[in-house]
Amino acid sequence: MKILNLSRSAMVAAALALSVGGFAAASVAQEVTFERLKDAASEPQNWLLPYGDYTARSFSALTEINKDNVKDLEVKMMVAIGGSQPASVGGVSPAQRATPLVKDGLMYVQNAWDQVSKIDLKTGKILWTADLSGQGAASKFGSVALLGDSVYYVSRNDLIMFKLDDETGDIVWEIDTKDPEAPAGAQRATGGVLAVDGKIITSAAGPAMRSWIAAYSADDGSLLWRFYSIPGPGEPGHETWADDHDAYLTGGGGIWSTPSYDAESNAIIFGTGESQPWADPAFRPGDNLYTNSTVAIDADTGKLKWYFQEIPQETWDYDTINPKMLYDINYNGESRKVVGTFSRNGFFYTLDRANGSFIYGTAYRDPNWTAGLDPKTGKPVEYVPGSLTQEYAPNASLKVGDTSTAQNICPALQTSTWWPPTYNPDTKVAYIQAIDACFSQSIDEHIDPTRTDLAGNPGMWGGGNFWKFDYAFPNAPGLIIAVNTETGEKVKQITVDYPTNSGLLGTASDLVFAGSADGRLIAYDGTTMDEVWSFNTGTPIGAPPISYEVDGKQYVAVVTGGSPGFAPALQGMQAASQVVVFGLD
Repeated sequence: MKILNLSRSAMVAAALALSVGGFAAASVAQEVTFERLKDAASEPQNWLLPYGDYTARSFSALTEINKDNVKDLEVKMMVAIGGSQPASVGGVSPAQRATPLVKDGLMYVQNAWDQVSKIDLKTGKILWTADLSGQGAASKFGSVALLGDSVYYVSRNDLIMFKLDDETGDIVWEIDTKDPEAPAGAQRATGGVLAVDGKIITSAAGPAMRSWIAAYSADDGSLLWRFYSIPGPGEPGHETWADDHDAYLTGGGGIWSTPSYDAESNAIIFGTGESQPWADPAFRPGDNLYTNSTVAIDADTGKLKWYFQEIPQETWDYDTINPKMLYDINYNGESRKVVGTFSRNGFFYTLDRANGSFIYGTAYRDPNWTAGLDPKTGKPVEYVPGSLTQEYAPNASLKVGDTSTAQNICPALQTSTWWPPTYNPDTKVAYIQAIDACFSQSIDEHIDPTRTDLAGNPGMWGGGNFWKFDYAFPNAPGLIIAVNTETGEKVKQITVDYPTNSGLLGTASDLVFAGSADGRLIAYDGTTMDEVWSFNTGTPIGAPPISYEVDGKQYVAVVTGGSPGFAPALQGMQAASQVVVFGLD
């Protein structure tokens, strides 16, 4: 374990852990135990984990705000959380994408400048702010982690894990979590952190590297285990990188989002990104495990429990990094414990939670890259086991030097990515945001495997200077899609004005809340998907809403200051980093 200069830590904490107005007004908060986290759904007044609880449902059991009175929601609090930088069309940085946590009337929130603040929700006062990096602005998903009487955070670009004192914001310790064998500058901690049984789970993704997920001791910061999404020599799955130039070292498999946790099987469950370079499959013959996969590992050891790969040797950047929802369904008359996931490839997958076996998959978008999924295996029907080269729908798989391939492929590569879905356990319906677009790509030349500049090279995401792509995002609308999780049937789809990627919040009163790039927080009727309320915050929203309760009153909160994304009509909007809270009289 590498401990950084603690004199620097003490200096930063003393200068920047600021008390504003004292602590007298703050609510009395209880220590956050692992037992409390496992039972987080029984505390709907709080939001203790990034998706509400370990199951990644982004669902609130609170019902005070309902279809009859949602029209009366009004702003109750606005708190600026620091940082300032103009928004940029087409970019994601420095978009605010954080999920606040709420514990007993206190909110903990990060911003895109690696600053963490604690807010008293009764007064709106910031109790302390810890500035934890000088690396500059960058989008970061997920949340801080609460455990015991401490707050944990990992900085996005330099991957430093901080343990903060909950009362003061002082730095208790800080450690470097970077994999020392990864290319310099490639690693990025975008997914937030997760507290599980005395461990803090963090992950990394980036260009031309072996992505990983790791557990550190919440007590002293020591590394407990690290799992690579790209297996090395001697590890199961390494044989699926059947080249002669160690392509696994630049293989990708990014872990971009916060994982789920299944307490019953003690499994950390997460999704992985594409193989790299995705546009030149000849560089990486074989199935390329564990890219484009849902993966479960043992929380105590980091050992692989199971995996399900959606597309072996994929060529369209179809990550499956959308949060993995855990729930129970009745399928064909049988009760099943499942993982549900909206993949970027346009299919909604349902897997057995104990072993990862395929149950069913249905199209929630309009995928034309395959003729469909094999009902037994869940693999594309064109998949040939054991082949070092896969070809899916005619001319859909990208081929180097052939501009007739990979044209007008649907859905577009960013149709549904990191933004959290929501699942309503009462109606068994899951909802996802999407971008209504297709795209085309081509690559002129193969990547030379003898090059010495491949490791950590951003060009390896696609195909370097030889890769080109075009998509219809600038004029594409957004979608919100509802799927019956017991049948896979798409029960509702609505079109919204702009590509939307905030993430969703569902409530037990059958409301669905979503943010919009034009600055609106919108409430929809969960059954009809009619818009029933909206408020324009004046700045793009790219973060998921949450709900909590203070003194018996329900509130909905969201972090603003997102990016206008791919909407030229919104290019004049600026990012204002705030927490905006709504409630009833």
